Amino acid sequence: MTTYNVILVEDEIPARTIFRQMIEQRSDLLSLVGEAEDGRDGLELFLLHKPQFLVTDITMPGMSGLEMLQEIEQSGLPQPQIVILTCHQDFHYAQQAIQLKAAAYLLKDDCLTDPGLLARTLTELTSKLESQDVTRVKQLELEQKVRYNEIGIEQSLFLDMLRTPAAEARWLESLEQVRIPVTGGRFRLLLLELDRSSLRFSIDQVEELKLWQFAGVNVLRELLDDLGARHKVIALDKGRFFAFYAEERATDTHPLPEQVQQSFALYLKMNSFAVECSFDQGDGSRSEYVKKLASAPYPFFYHNVSSVSISDWESLNQFQHIPESLSRFWMKVLKQALLEPHRSAATLEQERTSFYRQAMEHGWDPEQIKSLYLRVFLDISHFTPDAEGGADLKAAFRKKLEQCQTFASVHQSTFAYFRKLQQLQGDGNKIDASIARIIGRMHEDLSYPYKLEDLAASINYSVPYFSSMFKKTAGVSFIQYLTRQRIEKAKLLLLTTDQKTFEIAEAIGFENYRSFNRIFKKETGITPSDYRRMSAVAETL
Repeated sequence: MTTYNVILVEDEIPARTIFRQMIEQRSDLLSLVGEAEDGRDGLELFLLHKPQFLVTDITMPGMSGLEMLQEIEQSGLPQPQIVILTCHQDFHYAQQAIQLKAAAYLLKDDCLTDPGLLARTLTELTSKLESQDVTRVKQLELEQKVRYNEIGIEQSLFLDMLRTPAAEARWLESLEQVRIPVTGGRFRLLLLELDRSSLRFSIDQVEELKLWQFAGVNVLRELLDDLGARHKVIALDKGRFFAFYAEERATDTHPLPEQVQQSFALYLKMNSFAVECSFDQGDGSRSEYVKKLASAPYPFFYHNVSSVSISDWESLNQFQHIPESLSRFWMKVLKQALLEPHRSAATLEQERTSFYRQAMEHGWDPEQIKSLYLRVFLDISHFTPDAEGGADLKAAFRKKLEQCQTFASVHQSTFAYFRKLQQLQGDGNKIDASIARIIGRMHEDLSYPYKLEDLAASINYSVPYFSSMFKKTAGVSFIQYLTRQRIEKAKLLLLTTDQKTFEIAEAIGFENYRSFNRIFKKETGITPSDYRRMSAVAETL
């Protein structure tokens, strides 16, 4: 059974003792958590315990019971059920008690004549409390449902604007209705994105995301209300939020993005990225800028600026293709960084910073950056025999890369998953960095006439030791690995170029055409010419 807390305020000790005993008649339902001899002490007890019931006298030395009730009403805390005990039948006191929302007004003489009166009164009021609790729960559920629907309506209106020109006017009108001058005046737009690495759930869990969208919208609205700003907040998919707002007056507080990030971390336990874009009167089509912001796949990949004009933001998010030569260069640098753990942390950080700066300055496409890191990871993982769980780890790494929102998270995730790969492989299968570099060279240039003895000497290994380490690293012998790579490259050239077979043989490092023909047939079962012809026939079917 639920018990309800009670505070008793009475200045006369004999009377307080009697009323205590009356309340304790229902100790199964009522818990007397404090007693006070005047209004000041009673107020302190109320603020401390926040009880459901307050039983009080009116006339007391110092602060009276009515003065205490006025202070409680102004406290902003949930109001208790108030039972007033008095010797006065004066209508003036009763009227004041009613104004202060007293639930019951009992004469002390009546309580003494009927010792169960106070306990019965409190018991009856508990059913009122329970009814109020049910009503409050239903009201909160209704309010939440209305706000959920409101969030959905705002989202639908915004998404319609993105998809169809006809809906644009309705969306602009909805902003003007809350006095955000989106068609001509100055306003601001906050773009916020949850940091997916800090989430306690998958961003693809739709129902879970909706709950956090609801919470996020409430946090943003409260912050903007505190600023006195006219605003409209929109929750989008993948943990992204838009807040359009216009301030009544300039404020000297911390920039809004910082406040939002701190609030999300404090109340929702989530990290986030945020940028505030300002729209001035000279800016062009506002809705076009907003559409670009909404569709930007990587708004925080290189930059996490706090505030920026909309035109500057647009220039920061125009991405370019990575030149092939630079792609190969940075792949080589990253492979060395992964394979040479003895290198200092300062050196590794310097290389990471150099790559980041060049990528940011040229605005290299984030998808290509991710692809580059993935190729590095997969290339290195191919150097070693598959460990148990290796395939799952590679799949997990691909999924992790998809979720990365910044350059830093792509870099850190790659190194973290490579360390996991090494742990799976164990000490017996650890990658030999020198052998891995040679394998990398072979991948880059298969036309070179590689010799086992020369390669062993180039890294100061004996031939037997080099052969042993190569097989441990690649899973097959040096000759088998080189031959397979050359044949795979030959297949690609036969399918994608018009080069003659002797030209292909030369391009992949075979000393003569006959040797190439013989080895190709041994590996595939057919000659190079037949392979090309059969593939061409298959494409026409």
